[in-house]
Amino acid sequence: MDASDKHVDGNAEAGLLRDIFTMEFTTIERICQSCGDRNPGGAHRSYIGGGIVLRCPNCGDVALRVVQRERDCVLDLRGTWIVARPGNDDNV
Repeated sequence: MDASDKHVDGNAEAGLLRDIFTMEFTTIERICQSCGDRNPGGAHRSYIGGGIVLRCPNCGDVALRVVQRERDCVLDLRGTWIVARPGNDDNV
């Protein structure tokens, strides 16, 4: 058996991802990939144009891009986002 035999498809993670994407965004912490600063989502600067761009409050690097289209959204996350699991009040 090789490494390609040890995977399942993304449906196996549906429950976990559903929990993550319903979390309160403003409290999700992010570690910037450029400067290493750690801030909650709500602390990032928001720029609105053809979509939404959030930038690191320290260095200004892109943290998130969202474009809303007619039937869906395109989401681009950058850096490391730390999401507390539901029911877990421990700090990371």
